[in-house]
Amino acid sequence: MNLASKYYRPKSPRGGCDLDRTITFAEPADEETLRTMFTAAGMDLAGEAEEHVVLRDGANILAGGRLYQADEDLFHLLVFAVAQGERGRGTGRRLMRELCERPWEYCRDAVEPTGGTFRITTMAKGESAAFYKRCDYRECEASLLPPPFDSQCEDCPDCEQCGPVAMVYSRT
Repeated sequence: MNLASKYYRPKSPRGGCDLDRTITFAEPADEETLRTMFTAAGMDLAGEAEEHVVLRDGANILAGGRLYQADEDLFHLLVFAVAQGERGRGTGRRLMRELCERPWEYCRDAVEPTGGTFRITTMAKGESAAFYKRCDYRECEASLLPPPFDSQCEDCPDCEQCGPVAMVYSRT
């Protein structure tokens, strides 16, 4: 069963609770906002807007991403971005922590792994690898990524400039 909406009250730096935030699947009306956020991070939407998950504060989208289930215990993070004004404030880590906790809830038509273990792979763009490492991802060989993502950078003309780093998060 996929998650329709998850509410939580993040702690403010002063120890109290700040604004209510929700994690939901994006809606068609979110497409322009998502596209702008991903484009600012050097990416674009990965499919339809509704396949992406967003962290909202009221009507504002603070961060978003899209997970794909490649196998029962293997997920791939296609895109992930944080709104410019939210970078460096822990917003991306909050969303990533939720995605890594139960990735099947954030994929359309996904199933929960029966063994309790799973991996999430992604291809980080150079400098974003540090963010993924802070979120408990580690560098890996591209061959550990599911096809076709294991070879996605081979023929890319921007590969050298992008500096892609294959990453994996493992839950055992």
